[in-house]
Amino acid sequence: MGAWSAESFGNDDALDWFGDLQSAPDALSFIDETLAAGTTESVVAAAAVLAVLNSKDSTAVHPDVAAWCSGRSAPPAELKQAALSAIQTILDDPEVEGHDVWAELGEDDEDYLAWLANLKIIQARLQ
Repeated sequence: MGAWSAESFGNDDALDWFGDLQSAPDALSFIDETLAAGTTESVVAAAAVLAVLNSKDSTAVHPDVAAWCSGRSAPPAELKQAALSAIQTILDDPEVEGHDVWAELGEDDEDYLAWLANLKIIQARLQ
């Protein structure tokens, strides 16, 4: 059984994506490709990495992600904008793959609200 939570790296798909990021020859290109065509879980993970790089606040991410981000430069503006747009697309469409699973819980569900709040925190840290 796989891990699943409202946190950006609280599921197996996001952690697998992070493993791929660590071995990618060009991390920013890998993140850009993910934002353009990744699964919801990988897009959220990519945006969360960029949010940590941008804000230097790693309090709410997996410790391995925080360690990987430590000492790295802030992302370029166009990559931050791509992440903001990708997260907004997920927020705007409860039918999108990934969001639909959370939306099934109901708009008042505590876990669904926590997942939405996490996406909004990522957006704020990308600003």
